[in-house]
Amino acid sequence: MKNLKTLSMLMLGLILTFYSCDETDDIDQNSDCPELSFKQDGKVLTADFEGIENLDVYEWFVDDQLVETESSQNQRDNKLNLESYNPGTYNVCIKAETEDCPEGAEFCKEIVIEEGNNQSCPELKYERDGDYLIANFDGIDTLEFYAWRVTGEPLGNETIIENEGTDNQGDNKFSLKDLEPGVYDICLISEGPSCTNAEPFCKEIKIDDSNTNDSCPDLSFIVEGQMLFANFAGIDQLQVYEWFVDGQLVETEDLQNQDRDDLLDISSYNPGTYKVCIKAETNDCPNGVEFCVDVEIPTPQPVDCSVFDILYFATSNAEFVGAKVISIGVDPNTVVWSIDGAQVTPTSATGHILILQDHLTQVGKYEVCYKAESQDCGILEKCIEIDFKGL
Repeated sequence: MKNLKTLSMLMLGLILTFYSCDETDDIDQNSDCPELSFKQDGKVLTADFEGIENLDVYEWFVDDQLVETESSQNQRDNKLNLESYNPGTYNVCIKAETEDCPEGAEFCKEIVIEEGNNQSCPELKYERDGDYLIANFDGIDTLEFYAWRVTGEPLGNETIIENEGTDNQGDNKFSLKDLEPGVYDICLISEGPSCTNAEPFCKEIKIDDSNTNDSCPDLSFIVEGQMLFANFAGIDQLQVYEWFVDGQLVETEDLQNQDRDDLLDISSYNPGTYKVCIKAETNDCPNGVEFCVDVEIPTPQPVDCSVFDILYFATSNAEFVGAKVISIGVDPNTVVWSIDGAQVTPTSATGHILILQDHLTQVGKYEVCYKAESQDCGILEKCIEIDFKGL
């Protein structure tokens, strides 16, 4: 009986010994993990635990999503900036694993970002300079997005939005030139991850009708196939005007340039309908004036070589001979023009139009010839007699 009691005491001692060893092992294992922590200063969190300088890598998590890795191999700052986060409550953790702590350690806190914190919102403003509104506020060069918002009785229910900011490569200007006379409410607005409710900056802007029919040039142009010829009274006194295709500036006609030809060639455009405009501004017409026509470029048809011809035509201040070869596919390098047997070099953009005043100085009759090669029609050649008037 005494032996049985002794055996029971020995087994109890062994059990307590094993339990004590396991408990010691767990304590030793936990002591090998870093005691992570961070502190909060507004929307900036800073890791500040003991031994951080010896920890090669640890990571920031927001709502279980890895957002940043801090590595001693990089110039880490041990900070997490939450400025770009919307108002709300977030579970933020830092986590780390080491050879001595393979199961990892973590430290978590719930971080609240309050509604209505607009410290990062810009103080929007603009000023008027003639026909332009110019945005000029602190931080404009780094603001990713802001916009002009235009409403007013002349627009009815329409609202004009013009985007600006570094994401839109804007010029920080809004042009008033295209607005009809009237009163408008024009605002600067901004919205982004770090600024959800910036205070709009608004002004009432009045547009006067400073143009009269007598002060603006009466622009117009003639459509000849895919060649457009500007033709209006006073064109030779108009210093500058511009060609636009679907709202895009494509050519500027300037009296200071020797290559001004008052024409636009759209033969290189794909088939379709294009809105072509000429626009001009003068001192007497500061808001500008324009003339627009919808020009259609038809889908190419089977080549008809019989359409080839050369024709004389004139505008109010110039005379031309043009070759009808657009649908034939003439190689421009093969074009040869001659006047009374003497070869001349065309000064037009395409080479298919001869600007006569560039080659003739005396009025009278002349024989003008055109020769070129076409892949579909072979050699094309024709001469006509013209009566040069010296316009």
